[in-house]
Amino acid sequence: MFRNYIKIAWRSLFKNKLYSLLNIAGLTFGLICFFMIGLFVFDELTFDEQHSKADRIYRLIEHKSEKGEQTVIAAGGYKIAEESKKVIAGVENATRMTRTGRANLINPEKPDINFQEDVTIVDANFLKIFDFPLLEGDKETALIEPNSILITEELALSRFKTTNVLGKTLNFSHIKAPLKITGVLKNHQKNSTFAFNNVILEDKKFDDSLFQNDWLSSRYSIYLLLKPKTNSETISANLKNLVLKNFKPEPGTTFSFALQNLKDVHLKSEGIYDGARNTNVTAIAQGNPLYVKIFIYIALFVLLIAGINYINLSTAKASNRSKEIGVRKSLGAEKGSLVTQFLLEAFIITTISFVLAVLLLQIILPFFNQFANKELTLGFNTDYRIWLLAIGSCIFTSLFSGFYPAFLLSGFKPLNLLKGLKTGSNMATSLRKGLVFMQFAISTIMIICTLVVYQQVKFLNNTNLGFRKDQMVIIDVNSGAARENMISIKDEMKKISGVKNVSATSRVPGEWKTYRRVKAYPDMRVESEKESFYFSADENFMETFNVKLLSGRNFEQLADSGNVILNETAAKALNIKEASNQLITIPAIARAETFNTLDNPITVRVVGIVKDFHFQSLKTKIEPLVLGYIQNPIHGVDYYTARIESINIQSTLDKLKAVMVNNDKDDPFEYHFLDEQLRLFYIEDARRQQILIWAALSTIFIACLGLFGLATYSAEQRVKEIGIRKVLGASVFSLTTLLTKDFLKLVVASIIVAAPVAWRASDMWLKEYAYHINIAWWMPLTGGLAAILIAVLTVGYNTIKAALLNPVKSLKSE
Repeated sequence: MFRNYIKIAWRSLFKNKLYSLLNIAGLTFGLICFFMIGLFVFDELTFDEQHSKADRIYRLIEHKSEKGEQTVIAAGGYKIAEESKKVIAGVENATRMTRTGRANLINPEKPDINFQEDVTIVDANFLKIFDFPLLEGDKETALIEPNSILITEELALSRFKTTNVLGKTLNFSHIKAPLKITGVLKNHQKNSTFAFNNVILEDKKFDDSLFQNDWLSSRYSIYLLLKPKTNSETISANLKNLVLKNFKPEPGTTFSFALQNLKDVHLKSEGIYDGARNTNVTAIAQGNPLYVKIFIYIALFVLLIAGINYINLSTAKASNRSKEIGVRKSLGAEKGSLVTQFLLEAFIITTISFVLAVLLLQIILPFFNQFANKELTLGFNTDYRIWLLAIGSCIFTSLFSGFYPAFLLSGFKPLNLLKGLKTGSNMATSLRKGLVFMQFAISTIMIICTLVVYQQVKFLNNTNLGFRKDQMVIIDVNSGAARENMISIKDEMKKISGVKNVSATSRVPGEWKTYRRVKAYPDMRVESEKESFYFSADENFMETFNVKLLSGRNFEQLADSGNVILNETAAKALNIKEASNQLITIPAIARAETFNTLDNPITVRVVGIVKDFHFQSLKTKIEPLVLGYIQNPIHGVDYYTARIESINIQSTLDKLKAVMVNNDKDDPFEYHFLDEQLRLFYIEDARRQQILIWAALSTIFIACLGLFGLATYSAEQRVKEIGIRKVLGASVFSLTTLLTKDFLKLVVASIIVAAPVAWRASDMWLKEYAYHINIAWWMPLTGGLAAILIAVLTVGYNTIKAALLNPVKSLKSE
């Protein structure tokens, strides 16, 4: 019996080749899009699951209030990790991590090759909590000896050209003793929040009086491994009690702790500052749960449209199988056996599409991974949950696609079928119209939203930031020598023929590192204290970056070390309208999130006000900014910026390198172009835009396949009518209009419904950005017209072909 079902299914498949191909193509594209987005979403949702104890690993989050200032920071004091596992019953183990500043990490076998690295310092419990696999070395003994260092395979290959490096040493300029390599870590998975490429076992000298009383600093990332079934909120409260028993905060300081599960770090860290900078959760790399939801809906929509195609084409072709069904019913076939037959046909088509989709993904995924910076796979080693989802979606799609057509076709009366009476029903016709309406409504929403996203990403990349970003070479300063020789270095750089201007600063506009922050108040009015960002600049800053001076003067000489320039927002916050040497006082400075009160507040004079410029991402509103002269007690030289000509760029870079090497032989020449670095702020937006464009194109393509099939069917059903109308003098244009208008009515109706939905969804998404485009009237109009044009082109081929048919042949065929 089952073999007969399969035979009939195959015969039907080959008998209706066009409709079978349209169904298979639609389902294949739908499944490819669904699987690709599904893999992307799964990757986002499974960050850090490579650690077997991830469900029990928690990151310490400190909520602190100092003099009314609230901070939320993923960091804690040295002693918390040390003591919590001893005195809190629910804590099984704990580890701490901290990161030094960048400095040289040198292979002593090749001391002339310098590389700047951040070094992460950990305690001996690090590998007991996290499952970072070692390619070389023993996990149990790798972090026991003093001055031990673990490096990733990437770092091993870059320094030694091999991973067989156990026992070799590295010299780190922040540590006097050589570091012995005791293990080589496998490179991090792409879906890991950890970003280090080396870790050093902390020195026991840390165990001095300073660190023995460190309960509430922000120097360390603290991770706790809780015992099974332990309540994290209870542990948080116990941690606070532990600190209060051993440490008395300063007056006016209150604090509490929260524990964040490791698997939540990637998607649920908005508003949490990574105090010790040990994870990949930055403005650039942090995941966004909103996009995860959006992509889930998109994947389901695409699969829904593919299923709708099958339903539409199957119900439309019902009349072509009327006699087959009538004969089978007359011979005693029950409704259940017919339902099974048609569901089996849907399952075969879906299975073929599933296999094609999996095969095509093997070709597509490497390119997608390169674009999305992922490691997505769909093979034998893929997580079983992905395969369960894939197979489940295949079964669901076959049931969803085949259920209604099966019950519709099996419900016809055999007498009517054999007599050749009309088998279509008003319900089936209404359903087809409703499904076409739904397809194009979803497609139109996707087109409009994609257009909005495209315009927003274009705005982010092209908007005027208030400073020059093109042809700007940013050179890192990594040593005291390069700072001390600032004046001579600038003079040498300016003599290079391809260099137009040079500026020395502590940070640059569009900074990707941490800005200093200061508190400031005008004159003696402490009650009007304001928080501002801070970086230092020289007298060439404005000319080099094309920053506009609005009031007062530029920096001029060394005497300006006690003077500052404000941006418009800072001037407004401090109630300064014109720069005229007003005094402002800086009582506190913050390098990270926590402010440190100065024993002797700094008093400076305001000598200028500059036009606001976007020194941070466009996702953030322009904040108050204080510019100090380059020689000041808050922040010194960290960058040289050279504005260069667009010709002979490599020659200019070589000459800039020569200047830096002559003044700083021990450190590497590190540079980047400012516009390329700024683009990294929006790289995730660009990736999401591309994914959305691909998904929109897929939905449109699948909808067009269905529309093409329905138009073909409609033309076939009206051959006789078309022939009679042509004999009576109907023109090709009038016939084409007749055959097209019913479809266009549905498309236009779908646009009317889709446009406001797309407008609302896009408007909600744009609110994520402090600076964004406004949705213009032409965007939904363009999306709607695009949907109409696509529909006309899709339907047009069949309608024109039918209208051009010789009426004699069409009437004979009837």
